[in-house]
Amino acid sequence: MRTVQIPSMLRDLVSSAIISVDGITFTNLDACPYCGGPVKGHDIRRKRFATVRDNSGKKTVYVFVKRYHCEQCGRLCYAESPFYPDTRLGIPIVDLCNALIEKHPYHHAARILAALEIVVDRGTLRNYAQRSFPLPDVIEMYGVPIPISILNMNEQSFRGNESSTIPGAEHFIASGLPPAARAFLHTMGGGSKRNQRNKQEK
Repeated sequence: MRTVQIPSMLRDLVSSAIISVDGITFTNLDACPYCGGPVKGHDIRRKRFATVRDNSGKKTVYVFVKRYHCEQCGRLCYAESPFYPDTRLGIPIVDLCNALIEKHPYHHAARILAALEIVVDRGTLRNYAQRSFPLPDVIEMYGVPIPISILNMNEQSFRGNESSTIPGAEHFIASGLPPAARAFLHTMGGGSKRNQRNKQEK
């Protein structure tokens, strides 16, 4: 596959934003999404947010999502987390894929992702193209449409347990994104926390 030349500054910006998510834990769920009943904590699951390349090869970026048991209907449900329904990559990665395939053929979109050191295959791109996702707001940087969701990640760097909301969150909410995306924006400000195991390692 022929490579696409991407300025190192843009590559580093996107990469640092994605890696900043590693180890975040999402725990917020007010009620059962199925019946509205009260929920009780069940366990915490690790979910893949993205796969990137670095000097040592491939690196998988994980987040942790708490699961709850509904005391009314008995179903298991996940906390609000940065994933569109039935996807295996985080919202900003899906947004980037959709922004690229809106503008480029699959093969060229895959090359741009590879140049940004993000691992996504063409089959995944085709799958996203056949589904209905909200078209992300983007900013063109060196000819590449970068979703604002990624830029906000970099700006915030997920400021741990600070209680403030992120700049521009209202803009995303007004744009009609689904609850998972809105939850992602709010947790960037204060609803998420670093996994305690990561803290202990530092």
